[in-house]
Amino acid sequence: MEVYQPVERRLHSTVQVGDYLYMWGGDQPDLPEVHNNEKKKSMCSVVEVCHVPTGEWVQKPTTGDPSLGVRGYAAAVIGNEIFFFGGSCGHDECYHNSLYSFNVYTFNWKELSPTTSHHGPMMKTGSSMIAIKVKDEDYLAVIGGWGPSSNNTPPQPGARYSKTGGHQWCNEVHLYRLKTGTCKWTSPTVIGDRPPPTNGFSLTSITNTTTILFGGYFGDGRYSNDVYVFEFTDTSVKCTKFSNPGGSWWVEWVPVTVGC
Repeated sequence: MEVYQPVERRLHSTVQVGDYLYMWGGDQPDLPEVHNNEKKKSMCSVVEVCHVPTGEWVQKPTTGDPSLGVRGYAAAVIGNEIFFFGGSCGHDECYHNSLYSFNVYTFNWKELSPTTSHHGPMMKTGSSMIAIKVKDEDYLAVIGGWGPSSNNTPPQPGARYSKTGGHQWCNEVHLYRLKTGTCKWTSPTVIGDRPPPTNGFSLTSITNTTTILFGGYFGDGRYSNDVYVFEFTDTSVKCTKFSNPGGSWWVEWVPVTVGC
């Protein structure tokens, strides 16, 4: 029997819920470079699922309308919900700041916040998103990314934007409150060592309210190997840069040799 294997792709994300990995979207062969059409919708209306204990992949259909930001989106998990933010269509200069949820039990998509140029994070790709829990409430935090320098959302107070060749990189920090009836984007007060405008970095949770950012690309040919710690409340975030790690957040980089 032929073993199913997903097609090659890039600019996608794979997240784990329980014993399963869920992979969606990305830039794939034959993905139409259009805003939307029936072929693109068909390709984006499936999710690849891997059963981790056996390594078996299957492709499953979904219901509802998936995000159009199929390339370079950010993803995070809370319980049985996978959240997808932003991304690009893959044609022209079409970027998104929409937020979608995908339920791994029902395989249904739900739009939580549509793409708009009036409020919320910048329309962008290459940002990172993390789930946090503050005072027993769930939030999503979206940091950084890049997108078009024109026809975009108003600048976030306190954020910086670095423009290069018709695009801009940002160091925005936005929170999305997930409590029913009060779901909305907010701009937390940012104190401390805010990272410069960047994209393509890693963002890793270490507690319910604390995450570590490493690396990134500045948009001008330079890359970063800096480490930042973000400590969130429901209205603020404290950023601490560790160029020379030490103290209570001591970090030591150790090369590891992996053998097979």
